[in-house]
Amino acid sequence: MSMDRYLKQWAVATAALVLGALALNLLVDPLWYGRGNRLTGRNYEFNERVSKANLFFQDPARYDCIILGSSTSTIVRPSLLEPHRCLNLAFSAGVVGEFLSYARWLRAHGAKPSLVIVGADFVNFDPRVDAQVDVPDFVARSEAPPPRWKSYLSLDALLWSMLAVLDQSPYPKFYDERFEVVVRPDAGTFDPEGLRSSPRTLEPTRVARFRELRDLFPEARFVGWMPPLSAWHVAELERTGVLPDYLRSLHALTSVFDEVYDFAVPSDVTSHTGNTYDGRHYGNEVNARVTRRLAGHEDTFGAQVNGLPLESYRALYDEGLRRFRAGGDASPSAPVSGPPVP
Repeated sequence: MSMDRYLKQWAVATAALVLGALALNLLVDPLWYGRGNRLTGRNYEFNERVSKANLFFQDPARYDCIILGSSTSTIVRPSLLEPHRCLNLAFSAGVVGEFLSYARWLRAHGAKPSLVIVGADFVNFDPRVDAQVDVPDFVARSEAPPPRWKSYLSLDALLWSMLAVLDQSPYPKFYDERFEVVVRPDAGTFDPEGLRSSPRTLEPTRVARFRELRDLFPEARFVGWMPPLSAWHVAELERTGVLPDYLRSLHALTSVFDEVYDFAVPSDVTSHTGNTYDGRHYGNEVNARVTRRLAGHEDTFGAQVNGLPLESYRALYDEGLRRFRAGGDASPSAPVSGPPVP
């Protein structure tokens, strides 16, 4: 075989492979430049920091509501917050320093939300989380995301697409066709046996970071909330001496946000083990209740903290822990439930 013929065949084979990879990436759309996965309807969280920015950039003028937070906020369902048109921009391990970077990026690209919902996980009051800030370069520079063709000619995108087709995501949840989280029915059940945590320092003065966030959208109504946390985790916070600063920190949010809800107060929901797979991330039914409460619907789950004196707030936790300990691990487990998985 002549060298010219060999080179031509090599070029044709290479082009076919590249075009095939590009076609698969465009169909699966792992970074959410378009409608998402058109093969299975399941969209996985391979790179939420980029994919959710792409989702916003499809139609920046569409959204009048922004949801910020960590993985515990990804469960907030925009469809249950209508007539607001909400973008859930929460992502795994997100911290307040990253929320600030994304809020600046959103402003730079014309976002003018009338409602901002912020998941205020208590770890944001630990000064060590400032070292966790990790945003894409285009966000830090207030630029547009990389073009679709450039992202989808990468090996990373091809790997994500192949994993999606094979349903091999390492996560116990996925996003549906509306880019709303669905917890898989095989996600597992929380086992609190042996739960131990190290003491940490929480500083209520770090509420100033959330004030910075609010100042970026002064025209918006801000709703802060503490995601559900198992009663076992709360008892562990008490055992390690963190609970007093935890409560002072979360209560301090009432000086910044218009409304503050706390779903971690020990309750019949958080005393179960069958409605959560790790004590921090809950099933579809619980997640829907959280979203509806944030939307203003009445529910016994979760405490509205604004307007509540700190001592009364502490009393809610004291009473919740007392009832939890009275039932102990014998609290009846509730099955993980929710909508059927597509």
